[in-house]
Amino acid sequence: MQIIDASYRPNDVHGYSVYGLVLAAPEPIASRVQRLRDQLRPAWPMFQAHVTALGAFCEIESVDRVCEQVAEAVMGTGALTMTPTGEIWGSPDGLLLSTARIEVTPELQSLHDRLARAVLPTATNAYHDPADYHPHLTYFQRIPESAKKLGTRLVAEFDLEEFTVDRLSLTGRVGTGPDGERRVIREFPFTG
Repeated sequence: MQIIDASYRPNDVHGYSVYGLVLAAPEPIASRVQRLRDQLRPAWPMFQAHVTALGAFCEIESVDRVCEQVAEAVMGTGALTMTPTGEIWGSPDGLLLSTARIEVTPELQSLHDRLARAVLPTATNAYHDPADYHPHLTYFQRIPESAKKLGTRLVAEFDLEEFTVDRLSLTGRVGTGPDGERRVIREFPFTG
């Protein structure tokens, strides 16, 4: 499977440089994560707190086609519980990334696998190999050196509780990684 780096990819004919499928963290978790990020001033804009269901992809036929594929893949899905494992993962230098690992439940793995089978045959993968799924909630990425100690402390003190998600969001990034903005294109409520 081809995996490309889409960090600096320009917008496509549909107006987005890359797409993704995410499970948005509910309130108050989303606001708490955003307050943490605001203190650290990440160099790249970050999308609201979420757990990635299927990472970045691009070179799609159409947004409508992706929406059809996703709607079929989520059919029958019920609300999902996101349980933090307690493990914090990050880049060795502590500047690029810090995440809270989320338990891979059979239901979450199944959703991920269905989405990968539905979308990736007609798109180009711009994330990790979908067979190597490690769900997580990203606290921050690409922070300045001066914020490293504060970031480490804030993440260690952050009490991420179990939370429930009841929808999946198709997102698109307008612009490149350093200056882009992720937007929700469509939400898919779970009805199972």
